[in-house]
Amino acid sequence: MKNGKSKELIRIEALESDEKREDEHEDVIELALEVGRALIETGGELQRAEYAAEKLCRAYGAVATDTYATGTVIILTAEFENGNRTTRSVRVRKDSVDLRALERINALSREFCETAPPPDEAERRLKEVIAQKTAPLWQEIAGVALGSAGMTVASMGSLLDGFIAAVAAALVISLNYYFSRVVGKFVTTALTAFLASTVCILFYAVGAGDNLPTMIIGEILVLVPGLTILAAMRDMLSGNVESGATRFLQSVLVAFGLALGIALALLVFEPLVGDAMNATVTQGVGGNAFPVVRVAASVMGALGFSLFFHIEYKRIPFALANVFVTMLIICLMEYVGGVNQVFFRTLAASFAVTLISEILATKLKAPAVVFLTSALLPMLPGTNMYLFMSYMVSGEYGLMAENLITAFQGALGIACGILAVGVFATGIRKFVSRIHFGAKNKTEK
Repeated sequence: MKNGKSKELIRIEALESDEKREDEHEDVIELALEVGRALIETGGELQRAEYAAEKLCRAYGAVATDTYATGTVIILTAEFENGNRTTRSVRVRKDSVDLRALERINALSREFCETAPPPDEAERRLKEVIAQKTAPLWQEIAGVALGSAGMTVASMGSLLDGFIAAVAAALVISLNYYFSRVVGKFVTTALTAFLASTVCILFYAVGAGDNLPTMIIGEILVLVPGLTILAAMRDMLSGNVESGATRFLQSVLVAFGLALGIALALLVFEPLVGDAMNATVTQGVGGNAFPVVRVAASVMGALGFSLFFHIEYKRIPFALANVFVTMLIICLMEYVGGVNQVFFRTLAASFAVTLISEILATKLKAPAVVFLTSALLPMLPGTNMYLFMSYMVSGEYGLMAENLITAFQGALGIACGILAVGVFATGIRKFVSRIHFGAKNKTEK
């Protein structure tokens, strides 16, 4: 009887131990999902979120993992040594860029993988990092104003155009901050674009400002879903069709809201501006020295957007150096080499700066997107997207289609450059891994 009771107690304790272990495994999966979601919601790549979630599960004892992430959901399956196999999913609710928060979450994920603290403690620390405010609103406003001024001058606008674009862009961020709390993203984008474009039009109508298109291009740059479109195209080109299609649809809806807001402003105030809304500028600030001004203005604009995207201050010099490389390649190809195809210019520039970003990410233990984001902004086809909208308003559909095709070529060139580096980097990693494990096996023998 005593032995029977002892066996029963042992069986009960074993069952309780298994249940406790299963609960811990579920906590690990929930932690991995939260890390993945936090990475995506702060601007991280889908592949990075998948890799971080799987690596975290393996650090806590998972023997097999499988992850699928899109811009709206992450699904994770993990199997542990006791045969317990669990699948969980989590919804991704935000679409924003906060590179300082991204870097902190990425560092925390690395630490969890190395130390494997208790899941409840790790989750508490993750929530603390997510709750931290990385930059005040005034920094975002100042950053986007500086960024828009620089990009306006780089788009052949005058210094006065840059100042007006800065004022309008500051209004964009302020309105976007408050509208986003009460209405959806589409309505927020349309309202913000309409009001900010109205500011530029009214300034131009009273004689303040030289080039209406460049002013509007500069102030809407922060609203253009260029980075999301690039991520969508890269996902589709690399085989993640569902994820890419979802992101692309989200980008199209935002772009449509942006186009609607600007188109309404141009329609309402067309009597005040006339043909100025389609005017093209043949020479920017500095005359023949404009390419030099363009590079300097792009770097200044990138500094502003680095502040807006909350890049860690110690990373900003590296990000600006990347912008300099971007503009140097583009200007050399355009003004010296005579390369007229925007696809080849953006392909070459994006390949170079993505490769540099990957090297910096490896050396400095930070996500590559921290160094890459600002470098991509000067390549975004903002001018062509604006002209597409303005020609649509004026009914010149041939020119509208021409600018849409040019914008697509530019975005495709950037996406192909990024993807080419990704393929190259993956090949190098596999080659190094084979050498490492081959040397290890020989040592063991």
